[in-house]
Amino acid sequence: WMKERPKGSCEIMEVEGEKEIIVVIPTADFEGEYAKRCREEIFKGLHIIFVVSGKGNNYFNYAHNCNVGINKAMDYNPNWIILSNDDMYKIDDINFLKNELENLDKRNIDIVLGDPPDIIKIGKPTIIRDIIYFLYNSNVRNRIRLEKYFIKKLKMKIYFTASGTFIDKLLYNNIYEFYSMGVVYGSMTILNFRIAKNYNEVLFDETYINGYEDIDFYLRLNMEKVSKGYTKFKVGAIGGASLGKNGSVRTMRDIANLIYFNCKFEKLWKRFK
Repeated sequence: WMKERPKGSCEIMEVEGEKEIIVVIPTADFEGEYAKRCREEIFKGLHIIFVVSGKGNNYFNYAHNCNVGINKAMDYNPNWIILSNDDMYKIDDINFLKNELENLDKRNIDIVLGDPPDIIKIGKPTIIRDIIYFLYNSNVRNRIRLEKYFIKKLKMKIYFTASGTFIDKLLYNNIYEFYSMGVVYGSMTILNFRIAKNYNEVLFDETYINGYEDIDFYLRLNMEKVSKGYTKFKVGAIGGASLGKNGSVRTMRDIANLIYFNCKFEKLWKRFK
């Protein structure tokens, strides 16, 4: 069902600028507040490729839009590609990032991480987590029931990603940890153009529906031990503002993404452990 789901049509809209660094931004609204902030404040002066889709229909597909935008960026042979969400806000000036990237060896660095980088942990839920979540509210209880159903139906384990905080340590038994390959976890990633070529210009798995595709990508890069550079550039992320944070539809979508990610993770884990 996820593979057959329509991806929706998308339109590329470009804002002219310097092309050594190309910014790719999937968005549902080119004229909206968030997209406008990206082109007039955060990334002003750089060439920006907006991939616009999803407005007026339910078929916004983040992974597909990222791949479309990255493929278009490759036409300009940039040194670096910045992949960013639209719901961001400015902290540092973009010239600070430009100077840092100029000082990195683009011949030997595949991806640029934040300094220090975020750590992503994959863990199996503990009984404490199930009890707390079960008592939380009816929507969460329904989600746990669905998780349990698929564990039994598909004979699979359920793993979650966590940040490694004290609370997360109570809720999840750590299985595997790796670097977030983003300057801002889940919201902004900086790639060398070679990465796109190495992946035949299809970096993100389009089976996912607006969730877990970035974690899937980060996990694969970590396991393949790509070369890393670092930047102290800071930019803020609101997170979930464009597509909404809550709702039963998003909950069902998250469960579908979680199950698909788990199937892939188990195969990767057996391969690399």
